[in-house]
Amino acid sequence: MCIGFFCRKLDMKLTRTEGLSFYTTENGLSEAFSQHGQVVEAKIVMDRASDKSKGFGFVTYASEDEAQKALDEMNGKTLNGRVIYVGYAKLKTNFGGGIPIARGPPEPTTPES
Repeated sequence: MCIGFFCRKLDMKLTRTEGLSFYTTENGLSEAFSQHGQVVEAKIVMDRASDKSKGFGFVTYASEDEAQKALDEMNGKTLNGRVIYVGYAKLKTNFGGGIPIARGPPEPTTPES
């Protein structure tokens, strides 16, 4: 699936869930999504500094069909008082951006003869 200029491979067993309540737990997320298939893992992304939820997470299913069913059934539904948005998660890509990291002074160059 390509959107705009970016084409990335999607993980068809992993759903990204946005709009989560700060009170939603990983167990609660797993229970809500397990109604639509076998949940392998449910993970809520936490802020490192405050140790609070960032409001989104990921649910991994045993099969692509179960993930599709959950996406169809859960997208736009209410969970813990908040409307959630569910879509397929994009696989991690190189986050370096091609920018080199400075590791000291540059190497001296010698003119070629």
